[in-house]
Amino acid sequence: MARPCKPDTKELRRSLTTAQRAIIRAAGGGDLSRGFNELIVIYHHLHTMGYRPGMRPENIKIVQNYEV
Repeated sequence: MARPCKPDTKELRRSLTTAQRAIIRAAGGGDLSRGFNELIVIYHHLHTMGYRPGMRPENIKIVQNYEV
C-alpha cells in the first residue's frame, strides 16, 4: 500500500498509464510539465464553479453567453 500524500508534498513521483500520459501530453501540446499545469488551471476553474471530488464529470455543463 502506498503512503498517503502529505499536504506539503513538493514532488509527485507516480507512474502514469499510457492513457494518462496521452491526456497530459495533449493538454500541454506534447509537453508533460505544461500539460500538468494546464490541468491544474482547469481543475481550479471547475472547483470555483462548484465541482468537487466524487462528483461525476459528465454532469459538468459548459454554458456560453453570446452577445447579440
